[in-house]
This record gives sequence, structure tokens and C-alpha cells, in this order.
Amino acid sequence: MVKISLSAIAISIPLLGCNVDSPPPSTGGVHGGGDGDACEGGVVIVTSDYQSTNIAVSELDGTTLSPSFVSSGAAKPGLSLALSGDVDVPRAAPPSGRVVLLDRFGTNVITWMDLETAEVLAQLPVGQGFESNPQDYIEVGADRALVSRYGSNPTPGVEPFDEGGDLLIVDTKEYSIAGRIALPEEEEGLLPRPSGMARIGDDVVVSLGRLAADLSTAGEGRFVGVSPEQGAVTWTVDVQGLYGCGRLAVSPSGERLAVACSSRFNAETMEYDPATSDIVIYDARTSPPEEIKRLGVARALGAAVQPTLAFASEDVLLGTAYAGSASAGDRAFSVSIATGEVTTLALATQAYAFGGVHCSPGCGDVCLLSDAEKNKLRRWKVAANGALEPLEDATVDTEIGLPPRGIGGL
Repeated sequence: MVKISLSAIAISIPLLGCNVDSPPPSTGGVHGGGDGDACEGGVVIVTSDYQSTNIAVSELDGTTLSPSFVSSGAAKPGLSLALSGDVDVPRAAPPSGRVVLLDRFGTNVITWMDLETAEVLAQLPVGQGFESNPQDYIEVGADRALVSRYGSNPTPGVEPFDEGGDLLIVDTKEYSIAGRIALPEEEEGLLPRPSGMARIGDDVVVSLGRLAADLSTAGEGRFVGVSPEQGAVTWTVDVQGLYGCGRLAVSPSGERLAVACSSRFNAETMEYDPATSDIVIYDARTSPPEEIKRLGVARALGAAVQPTLAFASEDVLLGTAYAGSASAGDRAFSVSIATGEVTTLALATQAYAFGGVHCSPGCGDVCLLSDAEKNKLRRWKVAANGALEPLEDATVDTEIGLPPRGIGGL
């Protein structure tokens, strides 16, 4: 039986751009999906112009399977589902095989969908009276998931679980909030700002943005280990001297971690400072993870790295760098952990053109990069020596034509 929250329907209002035609019907679901233990079954891709959103489902090599799985304003008989222009998908593939959508600032809703039928299973508001801005979702059991809420409530205590700056514990069978895990911040004036999450052994690792309410002040990079069993933070790692660190990437063996730190944004120059940006490698076999080395990527490129990162192989990372003094637009690159050698793979002519990255080491060995400027997926084949060899770009959204932005596991 399909189950959907009435409160979610009430707040799910279509947010289409002006003079935009009604979206075409859904192109339907797809068969398969990952089993949570071996290769992922594909990827979920967000295409968006930040007014309207479309969700596509593709194979691991970027071949589109369903170009419009669901889109803004789309509806099916008996259901009402609308997406805003600020939607993302979990980076870690949900073991349940469901498609999960995070409707962020202004909507604050988690949506679960059936991969094979493209039917809505449920929607759950996670704002509780404030702008919670959910950032990531990770399943930690057959009926439990964690949702990172970037926003903090300045006046909590009105509704249950309305504090924010935390991880919500979600019951994925009842589609309800079962609790929350508070995240620490000891520096006055800063908020924890949790964002991306990754699973390492029994722990969930959460990246903390550590920003003031008005975004004027930032703390150094930090990520914390959370025990789902204990429902608490069990360790903390500070990334000294670097700022704006993203979600941790896990190597194919599970023995290494990598984090890209983008630095602080300078509102006057509209740039990020490469001096406090880099990629850092950690040993995942220790608890907490111990720093192994810094790769000096921002210094080599003369540009701050973006916080998105993926392992193409055990030794090679795929990342992107911001536009700035080194180039007019974004840059995609690979870097060897062993040697620190940086190879430019692609250049954009615009800033903020490159978005999500995804690699499938050992499962086809193809890396994907969303390129909004070209309205394509950039693709590379990972060779035996670790080099990334270009493949033909792929078109994702053949129904509405929105550019690709985020990429999540399936």
C-alpha cells in the first residue's frame, strides 16, 4: 500500500519557473538496483535550473535508463508529489534499493520512491518549524536511517526534534522521526552545520561545516564519527589549517579516506583562498582516522578545490577546482595519492559549472562528472595504470532538458 504524509502534501507545492511548460509524464522506473554489498545498481542524477528539478536514473557508466523518473510538478493518480528547485540525493547507495530525494531549503522534506514503479512510498517533513535544510541521508539498518540537518533553529522548544544542527534518526518502515543525535560545537558563535556522511565500519562519519548563523565566520575543518548503535558522537577529527571540508570519500579497499577542503569564501573577491584548501588522506583502519598526508592540490593548481571527491581507484582521486585566478571556469582533475601528480581532465568557461562526481572502481571503472555548462555528463574510463581516459559525453535529461547537478548512488 502506498503511504504518504498529509502534512507533506500540504507543503509540496510545485515550484516551476515562469513560462515553463508542464513536465512530461514520468518515464517510469527501472529494474534492478544494488544489493548493498557489491556493485551499485546505477546512479540517480539530479538535473536542475534551481527553479525546476528533474530526477533521472542511469547505469554506472552514465547510460540513461529513465530520463525523467520524477520531476517538479509531476503527479500520478491519487498522489501529489512536487519538488522544489533545491533537491539532492544521497551519495551513499541506500541498501534498501529505494530512491531517496532530499528537498532542501524552503521545503525540508525527505521523499522515498520505489525504483521499479517510480511510485511515491512516503514523504516526511524534517523541518519541525524551521529551515532544517537536510543535506544527506544514510541507511544504518533495515528500518533506520540518519539525516543530516544543516540548519539550526534559533528558537527551539516549540515542536519535538526542532533543534537542528544534528542528525535525525528516521524510522524507514513507519516513515517517522525516531530521535536525534546532537552534534558538538564548542566555539562561541559557530554552528555545527553537518553535511555529507559516509559509512566506515560500524561508524557514520559526518562532515561539519562549522559556520556562524550569518556565514560570516568559519571554523577549521572537522568531521566526527557517530555510532548508530550508541546514538552519539564517539570521536572527532580536526583538519587543522583547512576550511570548508566536504564529505569523506572511502577507497575501494575501505582502508583510506580522502577529504577535500575548499577554504573560506571571500565575499569581496568572490573567490576561495587556495592557501587554506587541499585534499587530505587518512588511514581508515585507525579510530579515529589518522592523517597520512596532504596532497598540495590547491597549491599545484593555483585554485581552491571543491568539496566533492571520488576514488577512481585505490591510488587515484577525481576532483574539481573552483574558477579563480588560475582559470576562468571550473577545472576537473585527477590526482595520484602516491606521487601527488595532478592531471587536468576538463575545463569549463564558467564558474560553478561542475557539480557531482561519481566513480565505480571495480564495477565498470567509469567516472562521471556533471557539467551544467555543456548539459552533459563528462565520462572517463579508468585504465589499468590509473589514468582517466575520456569517453563520449552523455546526455542525461532528454525529456525536459535541465542540466545535470548532483549524482548519488543506487
